[in-house]
Amino acid sequence: MQPGNTPASDVSSTEVSTSVQGPSMAPPTGPKSAPSAAFDPISEMEDRRNRKEQREKQLSNLKENRTSKRMNVYLVLGILTILFTFSFFPVTQGDFSENPHQNLSAIEVESWMDTSDANPNPHWSQEQIDERAEGKIWDGSDPNAGSFEQDLNQLMLGLPVLDLGPINDVQVKVSLKGHRFDGGNTSFRLGLFEAPNGCAMLPSALPWESSSGMEDITTESQIIRFDSSDAPALPSGQEIEHVLTVKPGRHCLVFQYIEGQQLNSDQWQGTNSQWKATVDAEAQMFWPRALLLPICLLLLPLLVATIIGAQKAGVAYKKVRYPESSNKSTEEQVLDAADAERELGMDLTSGAENSDATEESPAISEEMSSEEESSTETVAEEEVSESVEEQISANEVQQDDVNDNSAAAQMPHRATQISQYTDEQLLAAGWSPEQIAQYRGGQ
Repeated sequence: MQPGNTPASDVSSTEVSTSVQGPSMAPPTGPKSAPSAAFDPISEMEDRRNRKEQREKQLSNLKENRTSKRMNVYLVLGILTILFTFSFFPVTQGDFSENPHQNLSAIEVESWMDTSDANPNPHWSQEQIDERAEGKIWDGSDPNAGSFEQDLNQLMLGLPVLDLGPINDVQVKVSLKGHRFDGGNTSFRLGLFEAPNGCAMLPSALPWESSSGMEDITTESQIIRFDSSDAPALPSGQEIEHVLTVKPGRHCLVFQYIEGQQLNSDQWQGTNSQWKATVDAEAQMFWPRALLLPICLLLLPLLVATIIGAQKAGVAYKKVRYPESSNKSTEEQVLDAADAERELGMDLTSGAENSDATEESPAISEEMSSEEESSTETVAEEEVSESVEEQISANEVQQDDVNDNSAAAQMPHRATQISQYTDEQLLAAGWSPEQIAQYRGGQ
């Protein structure tokens, strides 16, 4: 040992004491939160595709529902229109356009019309009589000229069970054409009488309305007219019309001259019966109105319900198809479209972009093809995705710059102090092997 030198034992003890002493500061702190998930473009594309498919499927379902609702409206409206239109078309019985007896005398008519055994040589067979007088309402079908009774069976097609007031009333317009040729009075009575079993079962004394003083009488189901001083009630060769109103059911149309035939007239001489027609009639029955109008009334609530359903389906489709304009008024949508055109540099007066002379139609069809919808939605989604990616990248770069600056400011001081410690000391201070390896590798 030389004087002035420190003993080896003292040096070793000093180094041991120095090596025992741990670092004076904690190792660099780790991240305070879990690392953020990395942006996965493939997953984002899958999400966009799924959202697109779901939206297209939803739009397809809503469009089919809207079309179905509209078809229901058209169907109900069409049925209602057809029923309402046909309710104003009458059913006609009888025809007075031609009178087979017009140019025949009473004797000729009797010999031609009488097919009984009393007339062994009739000019007309029963088939010819039926052919010439088919569907006629007149008094020339039997030897009792001056009156007729005709069953109107079509009136049974109404709704007699329902008493809907004037809604299911049946109007019968009777047109009369006079052919009285004996010079007698043409005053007459015309009426509709309920006859469930037909005209043959009517009582002999019909319940005619009573009149006094030769005054005309008009009720819902009966008409009584008298000759006046200036005009006959039923002029020969002329037509008159009267409208009678009854409830649905089987009725009998009855016509009677108030004054019977004047058999002493030259026109009737030589005849045993009055075959020649003196009156012809035609009846237009508006029974479809009594049947169809109640049905139309029942269809009206259904029509209103279908219209409301179609309107709701259209609103639901519009909200999904045009979400950006579903809550905007028409004025706001027009202003937004004008702003968009102005931003694109389009001439709003001509519709040309960059003031070009090329004219484009401003009308856009509501029903776009699936390819156009797909391309538009894809472009919009890609733009949104790119903007999101750019924003995320910018945030990451900014965060990296901040971390780098802070780390650069602290690195010299930390490096000066931490480099003095061994691995054992850093482990004892709470460092992990990974942190130590990362620090040593960074040096």
